[in-house]
Amino acid sequence: MSTRDNEEKSIEYAVRTNLVHFQNWSDVRICDDQLQWRERTIKLLSGVPQTPLANGNTDPDGNPVKEYLLPVNLAQYKSDFISIECLDLIFDKLCEPDTKRIILSIVNDDGTIVFYFVYKGVHKPKK
Repeated sequence: MSTRDNEEKSIEYAVRTNLVHFQNWSDVRICDDQLQWRERTIKLLSGVPQTPLANGNTDPDGNPVKEYLLPVNLAQYKSDFISIECLDLIFDKLCEPDTKRIILSIVNDDGTIVFYFVYKGVHKPKK
């Protein structure tokens, strides 16, 4: 296993640990499907948040639904690794067809993780 593969797994596990132990998400998994992009392997995580996240992703009973997360390290984010073309492939190849957003999970060298919504196409802002 290469250093890059270990780094990618480390980022995936850092995000998974944060979701399970600090954000109290359930059913958090590293997805099996993967995508090769610019000599890197992209894998998503999925899980169900404890409470519904912003912009109304809930089931008919008002419960939170499964969300997809894209873990990247800050260096990948800064190096233009994430592009519109890359995000299109992720939505098309790694997400369920009705997925409207993923959560970009950026991991800093100090272990800090920030989360941002990334929408498929144009999304009407919340009022």
